[in-house]
Amino acid sequence: MSGKNQQYLTTKEFAQLCGVTKHTLFHYDEIGILKPELVKPNGYRYYSFKQFYLYDMIYILKQAGSSLSEIKDYIGDYNPNHFLSILKQKEKQLETEINKTILMRKRILATIETTEEALQCVYGVPYLEESKEEYYIAVKMTGYASEKEELEKLREHFEYCGQLSSESELLLGAIIKKEDVMAGQYQKVGYYSSKIKTAIDSDRMIRKRAGTYAVMIHKGPYIQLHKSYDQIKEFIEENHMQIDGDSYEDDMLSHLAAVDSNEYVIKIQIPVISV
Repeated sequence: MSGKNQQYLTTKEFAQLCGVTKHTLFHYDEIGILKPELVKPNGYRYYSFKQFYLYDMIYILKQAGSSLSEIKDYIGDYNPNHFLSILKQKEKQLETEINKTILMRKRILATIETTEEALQCVYGVPYLEESKEEYYIAVKMTGYASEKEELEKLREHFEYCGQLSSESELLLGAIIKKEDVMAGQYQKVGYYSSKIKTAIDSDRMIRKRAGTYAVMIHKGPYIQLHKSYDQIKEFIEENHMQIDGDSYEDDMLSHLAAVDSNEYVIKIQIPVISV
């Protein structure tokens, strides 16, 4: 079936023309969206040149995100209004995907900035820092939840952050209540948190107020945070200051970047006032 004036193409020839495998054409035939125009008694399949335009339509709709089932439905009701309806639907879906991609890129860029900062920090030396107002999305921890319940809360928290219009970092933080810091109960997490760039209308948002903070960059596993807290509290006392609010722990290097927990980097920030 070859030659200059051929009317049909073999499955192999048609597959090459379309840039697909023969198995793809077999599958399209099986589900009924692109059947050979001619099947000989010996089982050989042949496609016509005009069927290339049907394949092209299938390809375009697939690129736009249509499933093969949706394409089959369209082929069964092949008209301009149906085609326009599909394109409008896919345009909305693509817009949603684009917005998700843009938001994820912003989250990645924010995390890159934090990670680069973590690699350049001086660790284990307390200092004072004037901080502007910052914002966090937080999930409250009761202190009575099982490990499974805690992880379920964290999973839901990550999903919520992924749907925000204001980008959040990929890194996780924690907020320790003032009374627990004062009592030395540094492992008692009041909230797990994720920093966001701008304030949003959400009952999950917490404002970290502007002001003076005693800060220390802790390097090492979470279980050793108590050493850094003791050092910061001593620094606060030596500088004739007192704790004036909850402590904010921001992960800078975590399990996402460092396999060894000894390489974790956490920024501890405690609001203080002079006495």
